[in-house]
Amino acid sequence: MSRLGHTAVQREQGLELFWLLMGQIAIMMGAAMCVPLIAALIWHEPEAWLFVLPALFSYGLGRKMINLGSSEERGRQLTIREGVYFTTFVWLLMAFIGLMPYLGSGIFPGFSGAFLETVAALTTTGMSCLPFDRGDILPRSFILWHSIMSWLGGLTFVIVMVTVLPQISGCFGLTLSARQSIFFSPVWNKMAQSARQGTTVYVALTVLAAGLYYLAGLNPFEALLRALISLSSGGSASVYDFIDYDNPSLELAAGVAMLLSSMSLLLVWKAWKLKSLGLLLRDTEIRFFLLLFAVFGTMVSVHLWAAGQYGLADSLRYGYFAVLSFMSTNGFVSAPFWLWPSFDRYVLFMLVFVGGCIGATAGGLKVMRLLVLLRLAWTELPRTLHPRMVTVVRVDGLPVPDKIVGRILAFFYLYITVFIVFSLVLSLSGINLLQAMGVAAGCLTSTGTSASLFGLGSLYALPVWAKFVCALLMIIGRVEIFSFMVLWGLGRSNLQKRW
Repeated sequence: MSRLGHTAVQREQGLELFWLLMGQIAIMMGAAMCVPLIAALIWHEPEAWLFVLPALFSYGLGRKMINLGSSEERGRQLTIREGVYFTTFVWLLMAFIGLMPYLGSGIFPGFSGAFLETVAALTTTGMSCLPFDRGDILPRSFILWHSIMSWLGGLTFVIVMVTVLPQISGCFGLTLSARQSIFFSPVWNKMAQSARQGTTVYVALTVLAAGLYYLAGLNPFEALLRALISLSSGGSASVYDFIDYDNPSLELAAGVAMLLSSMSLLLVWKAWKLKSLGLLLRDTEIRFFLLLFAVFGTMVSVHLWAAGQYGLADSLRYGYFAVLSFMSTNGFVSAPFWLWPSFDRYVLFMLVFVGGCIGATAGGLKVMRLLVLLRLAWTELPRTLHPRMVTVVRVDGLPVPDKIVGRILAFFYLYITVFIVFSLVLSLSGINLLQAMGVAAGCLTSTGTSASLFGLGSLYALPVWAKFVCALLMIIGRVEIFSFMVLWGLGRSNLQKRW
């Protein structure tokens, strides 16, 4: 073999771009940790020192990882193996860095509690393992750090979704529309361009949300916290609820923020660049999301009013807010929905699986996948009567290839299978089956409030092994299952080769 061919094989089998990506994430975490550090110093909190060593460690680790990579590799394409490793291990890297201040504080119940709390923030799930309201006990710097981790987790998910995951989808199916292939290129420079565009929109929408919250009556600090949580779809039923405020203007601001968090950031970037709001309104995925929101919002509101839960005005107010909260996987709470009739709670439970649009921070199955599945089912009806009829599933006027349809079916099957299996596993932890389903759905779809539908507001009472299972399920939901399955296959293949 020639030297040129040998070098090509080495590059194909190398992990240079993986280490470059991981190093940049570690440096980003270290830089972000300086924000609560400075805030704690200004507020004269003794917890400030808990951020110093983790920030230095994160920066040093990031520089070491970047040195393992190579600047000469930036012109080549990201390999599937590098993409799989990054989409999986980036969450573990961020979690182990993010939990360091928590461990030093002694507030959280052991390593498992701190790890679960950190993973829940990074995956924008919003669940808590504390037996009390975090707003009453945690230092403000810790609340700020939790919000920053949630914001960074949402940003990381979007960047991974529009840059790395489509590379894996070339073989395993995550790209669903022509729009994704337009924005995606597995070459480093193009990936960086898409990441910059997504980050720019993400920051701009966060500033807009903070302004809306401020105009609704919150002080600047609370407005910033809620903006960070809202745009990352990382709300919960504890610190970030809206029940105590009972403020329709604040709920309206949250509704706008939740709607923005459900849209594709790159599509928003394109509409912003072209100065065309109509581009968003013409998008099939967004229109279908709004249709589902209108239908289910009306259904829940009318039933709350008919059941005598509230008057007509409050039924509309709380019903539409709850539907948007669960569809966007934010999980914000403006009314005690756990006391609502069973019908409304089960509707909200089903909506957590919907999620937002592809390229948004929201979790769930994604609206585009559901739309393709529904249109596939509709096209199968005439084919049953006319077996030789040729039918095509179309989205945005473009035909969806049979290969993509098959991948969506496979993803849907894996998604439901993972939910059922983890629900059964979590039922062994001492909670009832409905609570186990609520926890599993919340972890998988990044909607931590779903567990509250069945009376479980905190994961504090779960055994240690169950907390690690929940953290694993949160990560599986964020890596879109396929990456985890591919990683599992690679590990099994390596073991077989060694034996």
